[in-house]
Amino acid sequence: MTRLIKLRYTESAGCIFVDKIAGLNTHSPEFGKRGCVEIYEEELDRKLYVVHRLDKATSGALVFATSSELAAQISQLFEQHKVAKKYLFLTDKKSPQKEFTYESFIHKEKNAFVSLTSQEPNSKTTFKWLRTLGPHELWEAIPHSGKPHQIRLHAEANGIAILGDSDHGGTAYFRLCLHSLSLNFELHGKKIHFHTDLPVWAEETAPTETEDLILAEALQRRERMFKFSEIKDESLRLSHRELDTYRIDQYADHLWVYWYKESDPTVQDLLRFEKLSKRHGKKILIRKMLNRGEDPNAEILWKIGNTATRWNAKENGIWYELRTDSGLSPGVFLDQRENRLWVQNHAEDRRVLNLFSYTSGFSVVAAKAGAQEVCTVDVSQNFIEWSKRNFEINQLNPEDEKYEFFVQDCLLFLKGTIRRKRKFGLIICDPPSFGRSKSGTFSISKNFDELLISCMYCLEKNGLLLFCTNYEKWTTGDLHLRLTKLKKDFSFKILPAPTQGLDFELPDQEPLMKSIILRKN
Repeated sequence: MTRLIKLRYTESAGCIFVDKIAGLNTHSPEFGKRGCVEIYEEELDRKLYVVHRLDKATSGALVFATSSELAAQISQLFEQHKVAKKYLFLTDKKSPQKEFTYESFIHKEKNAFVSLTSQEPNSKTTFKWLRTLGPHELWEAIPHSGKPHQIRLHAEANGIAILGDSDHGGTAYFRLCLHSLSLNFELHGKKIHFHTDLPVWAEETAPTETEDLILAEALQRRERMFKFSEIKDESLRLSHRELDTYRIDQYADHLWVYWYKESDPTVQDLLRFEKLSKRHGKKILIRKMLNRGEDPNAEILWKIGNTATRWNAKENGIWYELRTDSGLSPGVFLDQRENRLWVQNHAEDRRVLNLFSYTSGFSVVAAKAGAQEVCTVDVSQNFIEWSKRNFEINQLNPEDEKYEFFVQDCLLFLKGTIRRKRKFGLIICDPPSFGRSKSGTFSISKNFDELLISCMYCLEKNGLLLFCTNYEKWTTGDLHLRLTKLKKDFSFKILPAPTQGLDFELPDQEPLMKSIILRKN
């Protein structure tokens, strides 16, 4: 199992060009928070050098150097204004001018950049009106200098403040509508040109409804990062927290929509999804997420296209069977993709225990990675049978003696395992926030200590424990603080957990799914 969903970039003349998404810092803003350069360094497994920057909220063309020598040369080109830069921005302000150049002096004052005309100019920008897009105006901006917030300040000074730029007089919007469209320069006698696609809000066919535009932006974000239109058989999240109403996952030729609004989708909502279906050639299933306690198997599903009750989809080359008739989710939680890759890299020759296994994505990748044993435990007979099916479609025999499946309450299973003094080299524990079984109720807030202590008793020396939770009342920091009681009885080291895929939260957003990894000393 290898990562098939890879970040897009262009390499030319020792430069790495990326189409940065909005909401991502150029480099790390603080310890533990990755920026764009750190993300691509990890992806390419090589050192990259920042030679210019884009504001966090600005999207578009960004270049990194692959050596310190090259970085010095390109940085000098930027400093000498030998890099031609072109930006696009959107405003809801009208201007009698259609093309003009503006100069001012920009300096930092009280943690903010300020533009003044009373001092000798150190910044210069040329503006050109392009077209009207509904209630908005699209402009081109060419900065002839590289001062911080230059385009934003100069647009504000000329009465065309950028949409979404609340710091500089812009009308509130879902994002800052400023995009670095292209970069041009000459390096070692070679002309270098990098041009990005138009942002959706700059297209002549841009949606006029804000919700439609936010969805289109979410999809374009995944296209800029992953070129998702070319990985049609893979599974990834297409819309996460951009909208509160729903989230969308791609599972091969089906899109699964989790509908969180209390009211049912309106005709307008369904028409929006129908357009999405036609545009991307996908069948769509819309599942309303019920309040806890309601029947999870109730038929509250809207369908668009010739949908299937059961179908197969891949995640990083592993097949999973998806179902519409077995609960509120189709069978694979995509926020665990990076954790499954981590398990794949650590399961070989280990005895693996997968608790609260659901449909056993972790068990399958552990088995494919060459685990000595894989023990799978879930309280649901249906999920255990489904797990065996996932083994079968990946050419794994669930009847092989090295694979065990138990239909049992996981806490009871752990107690029995402790009595038998059975140990595992890798334990995956991904419990629900709340659950009911014949044995009683389970609550992560109430049972956390008992669960973690039991897992540690079942972990061999130098064994690894991957613990995950979607409990909304806890942050990743809360999870670490709750390890205090473990330290009384066990010696362990906390290892870095995999970072969430960029189709989910951005680095400075608290993830819904929190993970920790412990290694027992």
